[in-house]
Amino acid sequence: MRYFFTASLWKALGVLLAVAALLVGALSLVNRRAQSESAQSHIVDVVAAIAASEFGEGWQVADGKSVGDASLTLDDGRVLRLVDGTRGESTCKVPISSYSCVLLADTLGTGVLWFALVPADATNGKERLTLPALVDMQEGGDLGVLSNGWVIPLATPTVRNCDTETTSLRDFINQFPEGNAISLLDLYADTINEVVCTGP
Repeated sequence: MRYFFTASLWKALGVLLAVAALLVGALSLVNRRAQSESAQSHIVDVVAAIAASEFGEGWQVADGKSVGDASLTLDDGRVLRLVDGTRGESTCKVPISSYSCVLLADTLGTGVLWFALVPADATNGKERLTLPALVDMQEGGDLGVLSNGWVIPLATPTVRNCDTETTSLRDFINQFPEGNAISLLDLYADTINEVVCTGP
């Protein structure tokens, strides 16, 4: 009687199964990355008013990336460079006058992975920045997730300012979802130190 399933055949089948498993795993990883990038949160670890700036000719943000290079001098003296192709967004008019805009960035060492340039508040623009509502918390309440996906450190405690009584910051978030509250960021401490309800 002949044996069709020899040791070499089992080895070949094992190799084929291993390759198939690797391909399925790789495709799954690519799919997860694509999904996470399409709804990506930006962890903000640098927040600062912009004291001075230099933008290359024609600098802009197009399709979610910077076009051209820029150099930003922050209010603490640090200089950050936005190289061509850096992911980001901007609602500030370029060129930027001193302290008219605030930089929020996700960095790795001295490199900027993602940035946002937003107008400074009309009053107390060097001290405070008004941001969208908190919609969630992470890291045991150390980080707050804003309705636009930005993740920013929370002060301890974070003041809840509203006529409606709330028992905790989590309760405040549940009662005042997107559009019914704002978050105030302390530009000295780089943390959200107050949330204010703006609607019922």
